[in-house]
Amino acid sequence: MHELDSFFAPDSIAVVGATDGTEKIGGKVLNTLLRHGYKGNVYPVNPSRAEISGLKAYSTIKDVPGTVDLALIAIPAAMVPDCVQNCAEVGIKAVVIFSSGFNDAGEEGMALQQRLHEISNRTGIRISGPNAEGFFSVADSVAATFSPAINIDKGDSSLPNQISIVSQSGGLGFAFFNRGRRDNLNFGHIVSVGNQVDLEIAEYMEYLVEQPLTKVVMMYVESLKDPQRFLRAAQRAAELARPIVMVKVGNSKAGRRAAESHTGAIASSTEVINAVFSHHGIVLADDQDRLLDYAAAFTHNPLPRGNRVAIISASGGTAVWLADACEAAGLEIPEIDPERQAQMAEFIPPYGSTNNPVDITAQGVNGYAKSLEILGDAPYIDAVIIAATFAHERRLINEGKEIAELSKKLGKPVLLYSYTLPSDGSRQLLKDLGLHCYTSLQGCVQGLKALSDYQRFQTARTLHQAPQRSPDEMPIQVREFLNTPDKILCEYEAKALLKAYGIDVPDEALATTSEEAVMQADRLGYPVAVKLQSPEISHKTEAGAVKLFLKTPREVREAFESVVANGAAYAPSAKVRGVLVQKMAEKGVELIAGIINDADFGPMIMVGLGGIYVEVLEDVALAPAPLTEATAHAMLRRLRGFRLLTGARGEKPRDLDALASVLVRLSHLAWDARNQLAEFDVNPIFVHEAGKGLTVVDALAIKSETGGVSA
Repeated sequence: MHELDSFFAPDSIAVVGATDGTEKIGGKVLNTLLRHGYKGNVYPVNPSRAEISGLKAYSTIKDVPGTVDLALIAIPAAMVPDCVQNCAEVGIKAVVIFSSGFNDAGEEGMALQQRLHEISNRTGIRISGPNAEGFFSVADSVAATFSPAINIDKGDSSLPNQISIVSQSGGLGFAFFNRGRRDNLNFGHIVSVGNQVDLEIAEYMEYLVEQPLTKVVMMYVESLKDPQRFLRAAQRAAELARPIVMVKVGNSKAGRRAAESHTGAIASSTEVINAVFSHHGIVLADDQDRLLDYAAAFTHNPLPRGNRVAIISASGGTAVWLADACEAAGLEIPEIDPERQAQMAEFIPPYGSTNNPVDITAQGVNGYAKSLEILGDAPYIDAVIIAATFAHERRLINEGKEIAELSKKLGKPVLLYSYTLPSDGSRQLLKDLGLHCYTSLQGCVQGLKALSDYQRFQTARTLHQAPQRSPDEMPIQVREFLNTPDKILCEYEAKALLKAYGIDVPDEALATTSEEAVMQADRLGYPVAVKLQSPEISHKTEAGAVKLFLKTPREVREAFESVVANGAAYAPSAKVRGVLVQKMAEKGVELIAGIINDADFGPMIMVGLGGIYVEVLEDVALAPAPLTEATAHAMLRRLRGFRLLTGARGEKPRDLDALASVLVRLSHLAWDARNQLAEFDVNPIFVHEAGKGLTVVDALAIKSETGGVSA
């Protein structure tokens, strides 16, 4: 038995702060609980009343007879900690605190919330909230909330493919239920998390994805209390093929921080969140209607085998619009084979269309069901969209039952879209037939896209699961570099980290005199570059501390003196290690790669087109470390400029395998040094023709504030 079983399905409930009527929160909570038919014992607690809503009332929680599983608390904030302590002393397992005035109310409120945290830790009592709107466990009729949004037909809670909601906004969480029920979506649990002093988003999520009737977990999230626990729960949801559809807010560019490296500057919270959530199959929405569109698609359809769609419509204009929207969403509209077209021509008028999209015209008799039967078993069709008008019930009376039966039999997604609002009679027929009907063209198409994307995620999921790395896999020389006191590692030190992970870097040498620089240039071969090496000068170009294309010993001597002088003028107190001499790299397609250690989600790998592309277009892709080869290649394919790597405009294809290998090895460094490295740039990288590898030109490592690692 799970600890939260008795929370969501308690045998008895006490309502602390209960009142008659619905003017106060305590009265609303008690009224809502009774109204929705809770079958267990209910104990109102109020010291000034002997009876409330026909039930015997008790002065304190300690006066309540027998065992109480759950207490619902709606009293002033200052009284809440003592009440929770009393609940723990009489053996109550969990409480929901509706009261506000805690972390949301200054220092005094924060002190009250800290007391709640201490009580929970000391006694083991589970706390939902404070400042919560409660929950609704639909099957058990536990309406532990004051939200009026649940005062609506709750649906058949015995049906499978239910939606459960976890929301950081109580108002929105119950609003999702209210809007979804109007479209006949079925729900299992709705829970508002409040301030999360104890029970938090990830723990609710862990519980709900394991419920046998759950098909989809719908979430509204502002921030994550325990991001790693959340990701483990998301991984479990993926294993069970129970999609998470989510609105994530609070990702604006205002949260972008200034950084020393390109990687840190580019990888904003939005890009990191999108990359992490995509890696775990989480479906993100930017609107509550779209959130419900996704949930409807998952709860009413199997996953498609691919992205090839047939469109059947009685409106030619709607069919064309749907086709455009599908192709814009990355869905294909394949042509119909001649044999199937001939079969449809028997009932579609000549002024209609038997090709895809299929236009049965307004005169097509039973054309939807007949077309669906003909196209449904086509091996090149993965899903079907039926676009109709259900402003009148006639179509559904004539064809609804057959469409519903075919939809269940085909084993493919069949999505209905009404380009007029359905009549009340049509809505009832759709409900009776178990069919969901979209009234938004884009909602229908995006719902199908979500199905297709999730199918691809599930197919490739194991390819993107990197093996666990052991702590002792970090090379000893990396530990030594990370134990140095400097926050920023010089280029030659950063490249040493790369070499330790098997990433080739060009032959180069550190010189401390101009003559030594000339000697190294003679050895390496001209032309060469010289770069000042100082942990206090990370932006060498800005400091005038880089000289390129040096072709003679004289130029090398002069460049050495120049970069040293420029560095001293730029940062007079900077410690100078010397000047790095390196042979000029053969040009290739310029890229940047890097590491950013996100505070919530850990080390991320970034790759992007370099030069102006990274500075202006920010054409980058991110993924959480460690990577697999499949993930690295997928990152490259996500770049808008990917065709530059595959041979655009007559150019030869570039060495994608070598580039993917560098990303994987860089991800091993990121993971192993996740407690020591804050950021790492490999910039630029010149990617050469296929089979000829790449050249790492520069690198920059920034350590975290915590310092080094024990050797």
